[in-house]
Amino acid sequence: MAQTSVEILHGWGYNRDFNGDRERTILTLRTFQQWPYGTFFLSFDMTGPFTPPDAKVVPNEKGGFNGGIAVNVSMKKVGRKITGAGEWRWGALRDVLVSVQVENTPRFGALSYLGAVFDLEIPLFDYAVTSALIRQDWSLRGVDLQLGGAWQITVPLGKVTDLVFLGFFAWGLFGEGEGVITVGPDEQGRYSTVPVRGRPFFISQPQLLLDAGKLTTLVKGTIYAGIEYQLAWNRYLQQGVTEHVPQIMLKWVI
Repeated sequence: MAQTSVEILHGWGYNRDFNGDRERTILTLRTFQQWPYGTFFLSFDMTGPFTPPDAKVVPNEKGGFNGGIAVNVSMKKVGRKITGAGEWRWGALRDVLVSVQVENTPRFGALSYLGAVFDLEIPLFDYAVTSALIRQDWSLRGVDLQLGGAWQITVPLGKVTDLVFLGFFAWGLFGEGEGVITVGPDEQGRYSTVPVRGRPFFISQPQLLLDAGKLTTLVKGTIYAGIEYQLAWNRYLQQGVTEHVPQIMLKWVI
């Protein structure tokens, strides 16, 4: 189903780095839409959305952006259109989609992905998908294989409210080759290059949310509150750098 949401997260335990301090606020916009031959997904994070311009923080914590866009083409829908066949049933495999994605990051700039997304039919799950993508970081030589998944389970708590467990993971298996990124300008307007190296990585962000709108009898399926936990290994491709970040979360489904 199509859905657009706005999320506000506040977490503790980040690494103090180019992206911000150990405590951060993040504003996230997500939208998932269907089109006749597949789906479209957009997700963008803004770090420090309420930080005043005179705050003594790294630049990225004054509204830094990170996010991506994915266009997915359904092989089932395209195949049925070409052949004129009726309903195709593939058992537990609901659909296979060809996915083209572009991601923008504050450290490495643009990345691109090409691969397949597998939409699964699993009892008790609202949705469950897995993916296998070729990851191309333009600042690094070579490509990487990235495996991923996303899920959502809704558990009714009687007639009072619902508890929703959802999240995703991304696992870069091999890492790409060496490369460089350009940083600057400094106070004299000069740019410099910094050597970087691709590495395997893993990141996951499971969420546990309560339907607060339904709980307060205001509006069902619109306002959620709960927690998100971020686990990251080799964060930003940095060897041995991990993050364990608990975050409180408020979500508005528009």
